[in-house]
Amino acid sequence: MRLSSLRIEDERDILRLRQVGETVVAGAGLTGFAATRVVTALLELGRNLIDHASGGRLALLLSEVGQQVYLVADAVDQGPGMEAEGGPGGLGLGLRGVKRMADLFDLQSGAEGTRVRASFLVPVQPREHEERVRSLLAEVEQLQQGDPAELLARQNRELMEALQQRDLLMAEVHHRTKNNLSLVLGLMRLGRAASSSDETKDVLRDLEGRVSAIAKVHDQLQNAAASDQVELTALLRDVARQSASAFGSRNLAVTVDVEGAPIHVSSSPAVDLALVVGELITNACKYAFPGRSCGHVAITVEPLQDELKLRIADDGVGLAEGQERPERSGSLGWQMVRSMVQKHSGSLRTHGEGGLTVELTLDRHLLGARD
Repeated sequence: MRLSSLRIEDERDILRLRQVGETVVAGAGLTGFAATRVVTALLELGRNLIDHASGGRLALLLSEVGQQVYLVADAVDQGPGMEAEGGPGGLGLGLRGVKRMADLFDLQSGAEGTRVRASFLVPVQPREHEERVRSLLAEVEQLQQGDPAELLARQNRELMEALQQRDLLMAEVHHRTKNNLSLVLGLMRLGRAASSSDETKDVLRDLEGRVSAIAKVHDQLQNAAASDQVELTALLRDVARQSASAFGSRNLAVTVDVEGAPIHVSSSPAVDLALVVGELITNACKYAFPGRSCGHVAITVEPLQDELKLRIADDGVGLAEGQERPERSGSLGWQMVRSMVQKHSGSLRTHGEGGLTVELTLDRHLLGARD
């Protein structure tokens, strides 16, 4: 059973390892030279983690093997590994010394790192094993609680390790999601290329734009320093490039400019805003520039104290007098835009003079926004 697990990164951790090691060794019934031998081996394992792997973790366990009980030191790192014993990069003097001192010794090493288990026979009867473990756990806990500064430092380190592991897992999730969405996009493109129906091609192209917007969010999240925050202006530039490329043609070249101060928003609102902007760019490419060879769409991101203003304006035909207001349209695209805006307690306004302008005003606190 595990008694303690220590992160080893610098000399302060070696000092902590000595304190915990001496407590555990004494609690396991070892004295004199036998105790010194085990503590020396623990310190050598700890220094080996620092010198050859830039740190690692060392756990102490009390384990039964047959009718005997051993104190086990389990040192694990993610360093470059070592060559087989006897080679030029094999066991150094330190690990050779640990191997001689230990009653049982096992080493596994490869490109993914190294694991060393050194076991030391202790004068504990198997029937006393569980009781001795409980006693040792109490002693180690008392030692850890005895130094508030050390306890706080250990808790902070454990929290940082947990955050790093979370970020790695989230990055992997976003990577896999992006890859899956890329596969879906590939299938859509194949289906569009194989279709003889213009209506089917248009539907698939619209879907491509929406799926691509979501994929861009996951791409940004994969590379973000914080696993749940996306820099919105940069994201919208990616979405704009993708949308203009997807809906441009030989007869129509649409340029899209995105301007604004950097602002970070949470991942869920980022997906919604990417879908909205992608949808509005798509509408502009399809309907704003009839009979023209070029067009322009300007997107502005304006963070305010309590709000975020998003403005999408084209220089197309705009709205004729008496024409149905787009925000009242029953089309799927505008229904989605209205739904996204309402979801984030926002407002939507349109202007049809000199092109169509769509202004979204959103609660930046609900977006999880930060500068």
